[in-house]
Amino acid sequence: MWKRLFTTKTNKQYQTVKKVLIINQDELEAKEIKKQLLYAYVEVYCATDIQTALSLFVKNDFCLIILDACISAEDDHKLLKSMRSAKSTPIMVLSSKTDHSNRIHALQAGAHAYMGQPYTHEECMAQAHSLMQMYSETAPEGNLCYTLAFGNDLIIDPLTRQVFAHGKELKMTRKEFDLLFRLASNPGKVFTREQLYDHIWDEQSSYNVDDVVKHHIKTLRKKLTGANAEYIKNVWGVGYRFDHDGEKDGE
Repeated sequence: MWKRLFTTKTNKQYQTVKKVLIINQDELEAKEIKKQLLYAYVEVYCATDIQTALSLFVKNDFCLIILDACISAEDDHKLLKSMRSAKSTPIMVLSSKTDHSNRIHALQAGAHAYMGQPYTHEECMAQAHSLMQMYSETAPEGNLCYTLAFGNDLIIDPLTRQVFAHGKELKMTRKEFDLLFRLASNPGKVFTREQLYDHIWDEQSSYNVDDVVKHHIKTLRKKLTGANAEYIKNVWGVGYRFDHDGEKDGE
């Protein structure tokens, strides 16, 4: 089932809940960090494995991720790289080691901060709050914005205008992304070519509307089917609809 993941910006008269994700194999350590972070307007989520971490990451808008270096090293920092590519959320890596090379590898993979032992909880919290403050001050302004996630198979992020299929980023042109986001925001709804043209192009043109839309849909579907899924379905004689199951129908 598809989900809308809402990201809201604060107004001066309101406080928004800040969400923090802790990814750590050591449950006692995670609980201690969680206890230090819990205060008004902060929610803390915990994960002890990569699969759970990724699921939480795509379903929530976090202002900070605290990542155990051991978990990150398990997959050669692929989780770290994916999170950094998908969203602008600050990532702080905690390590029980002092090896300089481990620090360099984590930072090169995309970590915003790296803390190796020995460090105090006070130092850890100071760094965490600094990163959260940085995120709240630099996050792009805008209207209501949401990421679309269809399981872990397809993620569409309008903030960064990125599309990920099975963890791999799909390069999209501006029109291709706009078409995909429009269709995916309304799964099951049928759009005519004229409706898509009016919304995406929003301009008067002498071009053949059918040919323009058909061409862009064709290139978009080619990129999606390359990821082994058929999300955009033809509705013969009418137009197109988005199928969130992404199953091939033999067309």
